[in-house]
Amino acid sequence: MFMTLLVRELRAHLLTYRFALSCCLLFVLLVGSATILGVNYDRRLDAFTETQLAREQKLAEATDFRTLRWQGTQQEKPPNPLSVFTVGLERELSRSVTIASRDEPTLGRSKFANPLFVLFPAPDFLYIVNIIGSLLAILFAFNAISGDHEDGTLRLVMSHPVPRHVVLLAKWAGGYLSLMLPLVASAVIGLLMATMTTSYSLRGSDVPAFMGMLGVAALYLSVFFTLALAASVHTRRSSTSLVVSFLIWVVWVLAIPNVAPIVARAVVQVPSAGSIASERSAIRRAAFSSMRRTRGMDRDQRDALREEAEAKQAKETSALMADFTRRLQAQVEAGTTMARLSPSASYVYATASLAGAGLAEFSALRVYIDRYRAEFADALDRIESDRRRQVQGIEDREERDEILEAPIDPDDIPVFSPPRVPLAQVMADGQTDILLLVMLNGVFFLIAYLGFLRYDLAS
Repeated sequence: MFMTLLVRELRAHLLTYRFALSCCLLFVLLVGSATILGVNYDRRLDAFTETQLAREQKLAEATDFRTLRWQGTQQEKPPNPLSVFTVGLERELSRSVTIASRDEPTLGRSKFANPLFVLFPAPDFLYIVNIIGSLLAILFAFNAISGDHEDGTLRLVMSHPVPRHVVLLAKWAGGYLSLMLPLVASAVIGLLMATMTTSYSLRGSDVPAFMGMLGVAALYLSVFFTLALAASVHTRRSSTSLVVSFLIWVVWVLAIPNVAPIVARAVVQVPSAGSIASERSAIRRAAFSSMRRTRGMDRDQRDALREEAEAKQAKETSALMADFTRRLQAQVEAGTTMARLSPSASYVYATASLAGAGLAEFSALRVYIDRYRAEFADALDRIESDRRRQVQGIEDREERDEILEAPIDPDDIPVFSPPRVPLAQVMADGQTDILLLVMLNGVFFLIAYLGFLRYDLAS
């Protein structure tokens, strides 16, 4: 009996204009988005390759270790293939970073420098599912019960000896499958289109990550589908069910995720970037104030005083930045926790992490930059020490300078290659968000089930 009802529900959905329009809309959005972002990925990959070659050329011409220590070298991570589907924090992760042994790492301009990317965010897979997909889920289920009650179909079905839970389950399964069919098909076609028209391709862990993104999207859309089904059970009119579901959607998708960071910013105070820059300048001035009294000192005394000032500046700056990072992390955690009152936030967190553009990836990159900075400084010290040992005993000044000021081999500098957070760790970190989505599905289906058991067909 269940299969008969399921086939009936599928046929009822597949033959509607709603299904046809949903197919067209999702196809245009998902395939078009994947194609456009795939072309953009190609361009960023070419720019990354050119930047790498220019950086190696500049490094090969460097001969002054003191200048190299102060100015440092610019590094950046390669473009993320999964950003074709989920941009996430890629705007921040793709920034170049200047690594210097004396100063804190500084970020360059975003690779998404076009201001239109700020005014109109890229309509990637995450955005389309989060906004358009959740709305379509409501449209597919808002009249599942109330609509059949209004036209008398529900009374006709229940006149047969079929349990109510079977009817409700068939309603859910038929409508949900009708919703997911065009979504999954459009996403796969978008992947194939991006692969055929650009150099984009999924390799290694990207494949299970993409499958995980589809799975989380299916779980997220089922939340709103089941919500609308529950609203349809507890209302007698389809219009009322639609209004109730839409109001909840506005609060969950538009209000809470956008308000949570504002509330967290008010609750957890973090110094502004301008105040941090002013404090760092003050620390530097205070540390090097002793350099004004170098008259009458020999070179060794001045070098010792400079090293002492640099060490003091580095210590106090490190303490300042550690306090700033601690406060910022507390603010982020507060905003993240409050935003999880919405399933939209849980979906965004889980999907962005699977795509390698989430909060965990951002934190891991910051840790890696600090570690790379230490490796970069150690490499310069090692190269300079080796060259000084080579010139020991050489009396000819030109020969000594030729060795000391020889261009640096780029292979002697550690490769900037931020590791990606393992997929197993991403899944472990995302358990909270996935569990919240599962719980919401269970709660809404239970509400719908209990309401349908007491549903009065005669009223």
